Amino acid sequence: MRFVQLGRSDARLIELTVRADERGSFTRTWCADTFAREGIAFQPVQGNSSVTRLRGTVRGMHFQRAPKADAKIVRCSAGLIHDVIVDIRPEAPTRGEVYACELGPSTSRMLYIPAGFAHGFQALTDDVTVEYLMGIDYVEGLSDGFRHDDPMIGIRWPQPVTVLSAKDAAWPLLAERGLW
Repeated sequence: MRFVQLGRSDARLIELTVRADERGSFTRTWCADTFAREGIAFQPVQGNSSVTRLRGTVRGMHFQRAPKADAKIVRCSAGLIHDVIVDIRPEAPTRGEVYACELGPSTSRMLYIPAGFAHGFQALTDDVTVEYLMGIDYVEGLSDGFRHDDPMIGIRWPQPVTVLSAKDAAWPLLAERGLW
C-alpha cells in the first residue's frame, strides 16, 4: 500500500499493490500495522456495502455528527465511482475543501476519510458496489448530511445526476442550518 495525502488534509488516497498471475490477482485492503506506520489511528468496527444500479446516481453528502463522528475507508469493488469528500470540521484549516477521485477495481485504490468529513459519490457506471470499513458504529440519531448541489461547497459532479434519494434531496443547505 502507498498512502498519498489529499491536498493539505489528513485524508489519504491509498494505492493498493495488486499481485497478479495466471490465476488472477490478490490485493491486501487492510493492515493495522501499515496504517499505524502511516500515523493513521483507525480500527474498523463495522463493514458496510452499497449497490447502486444506475449510472449518474449520487449518494451523499453524508456524515455522522459528534460525539460519534465517523472515519471510514471506502473502496469500490465493482463498477466505477467519482468519490467526493468535504472537510466540514469547524476549526480545520482545510474546512470547506473538496477532494475527489475515481475509485474502482481498475484503479486499485481506496480512500481513507477522517472523522469530520462528509462523503458522497456518483456512479460512473451501472451496477456499482462500494464497500466501507467504519471506525465507529452507526448512530441513527447522529446521521446527517447536506445537499449534493449545495452552492456553499460547489461540488462538480462529472455526469448529470440521474437518481437521488428523497432523503438526500431533502437535506437543507448549509447556510440555512447555520453550519457554515
